[in-house]
Amino acid sequence: MNSVKICWLYDDLLDLYGDSGNLMILEKRLAQMGIPWETSRLSLADEPDFLAYDMIYIGPGKAKNLARAAEHFVQFKENALQAVEEGRVFLITGNARLLFGREFTGFDGKIRPGAGLFPYTGKETGSVFISDVVGAWAFAPDTPSYGFVNRTAHIEGNDEFPLCSVRLGAGDGEGPAEHEGNLYKNFFATWQLGPVLVKNPVLLREILVRLAGDRMADYDDSLEKKALELTLAEFPQA
Repeated sequence: MNSVKICWLYDDLLDLYGDSGNLMILEKRLAQMGIPWETSRLSLADEPDFLAYDMIYIGPGKAKNLARAAEHFVQFKENALQAVEEGRVFLITGNARLLFGREFTGFDGKIRPGAGLFPYTGKETGSVFISDVVGAWAFAPDTPSYGFVNRTAHIEGNDEFPLCSVRLGAGDGEGPAEHEGNLYKNFFATWQLGPVLVKNPVLLREILVRLAGDRMADYDDSLEKKALELTLAEFPQA
């Protein structure tokens, strides 16, 4: 049986708020289904070939670290875009989303080019913005979602392929919005942190279905569903 190959890009630069838990729960579920997996950690000293992997994960980091990652990542943007178009699974969380827009203004005021998968632009402001987010997933609009945002950047002009509708809390911009994130083919991106796959079992299951294909098997996620239910009960206004 072939292993599911996962690339954790910039694990040493971009990992805040326990977002590494996204990989931990993915690996746990793959193991429960009897699917072998391999996780490679790549960073600035490497030349990644995203086509060699089934899944690519990039998490959030401090603004200075993201700037360093951006200068490296842009060298491989064509390869990354090809991997997206060919259906590789991507999970991009927090300010790592800035890598996939047209460009973004960094912490130092310098404009850095992105991969251009989407036409939006981003900006690091230096001001901390915190918000709970309650919404619903684009692939499961009747299933509620919960996330937490803690960021110093925002995105403007993201009007295509939303991942999540927003009922309460922050969208992509500086204030409230109708949606946030992106879902294009098997590319999932969200501002939601800490780790979003543990908090949202439906999102985890959707990614696993796309990753595992016909090897997908059922597993018990009743505790995660109960935890989400209890969390959402704290936001009756949503």
